[in-house]
Amino acid sequence: MEHLTLVCMGHEPELGAYLREQLKASGFNLDVEVVDILRDKSNLEFKRDAEAEITIEGDQLVIRQFYPMNLLQKLSLMKENVEDWRELVESVMVDFHYDGAVFEPSVVDVPPGNELVRGVYPIPADAGRIRVKVTDLLSESLETTVQHG
Repeated sequence: MEHLTLVCMGHEPELGAYLREQLKASGFNLDVEVVDILRDKSNLEFKRDAEAEITIEGDQLVIRQFYPMNLLQKLSLMKENVEDWRELVESVMVDFHYDGAVFEPSVVDVPPGNELVRGVYPIPADAGRIRVKVTDLLSESLETTVQHG
């Protein structure tokens, strides 16, 4: 069964049931959830994908910035300041020979204790398509591909 979340500002209490009934009559079997941002705002949390600035500089892969949006949102609610993006990262994995299907990292940067990930990784001479996976402290990950050569 497919799921549909309808986000609105004010609605009739029967809206969810009405939509389910209308969809079913049209041949659609959908689970409908109605969220009212005016009434349910204390329980409402918008999820956003992480973003990163990753470049190739000479023979090095460089992660310039990493923005784990959900973690940053939680930290802003707690009024925490972050000086270095690496403070938010649990691990970085890099596959320098990504075939487009199977992620086989040759670099696994999981620092011990209070140490930070390096953020700069030498690129092997025979590297092809590069796949990078950055995992934040909430265990949410960003995966992106960087073209080399």
